[in-house]
Amino acid sequence: MPPELVPFLRWLAREPFAWGQLDCLLALGSWWEALHGVDPAAHLRGTYHDERSCAAVLAAHGHAPRIVAGIARNVGAPLTREPPRPGDAAVLRFPGTWYGAIRTPSGRWAIKSGEGLLVTRAGRPVAVWRTT
Repeated sequence: MPPELVPFLRWLAREPFAWGQLDCLLALGSWWEALHGVDPAAHLRGTYHDERSCAAVLAAHGHAPRIVAGIARNVGAPLTREPPRPGDAAVLRFPGTWYGAIRTPSGRWAIKSGEGLLVTRAGRPVAVWRTT
């Protein structure tokens, strides 16, 4: 487990949700930055400010899995088919939508949401990337 994972998840739980700054997809960029010192999602920050403008950005760039795959590719985070490990980043599929998530030490997924940090076993990973 990355040594920074638990403190990062605590930080993520305390920080307010903000579209285009700290939402479920941009939390993945923040996690990568915490580990490696570079924000791979910097080009997306500030490009949307609510659910509607987020949907427009997603539509313009493909969809959440494509956006996260591009970001991961740009920083060399490998896609894996192996079982997820703590700290891995993923895009989870829920009925009608996708969420960016980080694998927790308990084997659940942490998702930054408007209600705080959602930690769940629900959702189907459509892609998982190693962050360490």
